[in-house]
Amino acid sequence: MRLAALTVLACPVCKQELHPVLPPSPEIAVGTLVCATGAHRFLIRSGIPELVRPERIASVEAFATSLSLAWTRDGWGSTDEEYLMKIPARDVTHRRSAEWKVKERSEHALLFLVDSLKPRRVVDLGSGVGWLARDMATRGLEVFALDASMNEQVGLLAANVYIRRGTYFERVRGEMDEPPFLDHSVDLVVCNASLHYAPSIDIVLREIARMLRTNGTCVIMNSPVHRDERSARRAEESFRNHLSALGATDRVVQSYHHFTRSALDEMVGKFVGPLAEIAYEPGVGFRLTRRLKGILLGMELASFPILYARRS
Repeated sequence: MRLAALTVLACPVCKQELHPVLPPSPEIAVGTLVCATGAHRFLIRSGIPELVRPERIASVEAFATSLSLAWTRDGWGSTDEEYLMKIPARDVTHRRSAEWKVKERSEHALLFLVDSLKPRRVVDLGSGVGWLARDMATRGLEVFALDASMNEQVGLLAANVYIRRGTYFERVRGEMDEPPFLDHSVDLVVCNASLHYAPSIDIVLREIARMLRTNGTCVIMNSPVHRDERSARRAEESFRNHLSALGATDRVVQSYHHFTRSALDEMVGKFVGPLAEIAYEPGVGFRLTRRLKGILLGMELASFPILYARRS
């Protein structure tokens, strides 16, 4: 963690500034942070500040461990450095190549939006290994990757590869519904394949609005969205059963959601601003396969749009 990050990070309890306990150095690999009130302390390990409410540490660890295990069992992640360096353009394990190709296309569309917005400071909220944070950091942006997992395969510790190879971004262990950032401190918040795991969507959106500067932007992408409510609930239940089969705890299973576009419009509009969509091509094969599967199942399958809103 670089000392400059403390101009952005906040205590997850009181949302006040944080300060190092020992005399500061430009980079802190191991240490302790204390909030401005002096009431709360947080560890820094492997250069990652662990900014989780003290009473929630055990709960967050259990959730992150269960979700990480389910994802690895489902064919996501790898400790192979080539895998981490190549995604999303290429999945060298060939286990999730089709999904990664869609993520690559959605990232291209997102980066086009980012280039037009010209943000200075970005939070990747629910970042996983941080591949998107890496690609935004290569554009010269000040990027913070937040995730609950410290896992070396699908969590924040996997990003050691990116940093060791020369692309620096800050990593923060924290919760989406208690993001440890100061009020009005960031220009862009991206929820990439993460918002549908938030226990309370309203709380996360309220916190995003708190973090964003005026005219800052919130982006929601790679989350499952439907037009039809019945299809959304049916698909949600199906994937929850899949998570259970992978061994996920009931808390992880119940945190998983599918959205309807109308509900997202209402929630995002309430806390951030009117929702807009960026059109992008996920691939002809992806679209045709999804359409055929939807016909066979007699339901509307989820789409994975790029949605954004500006904080007015």
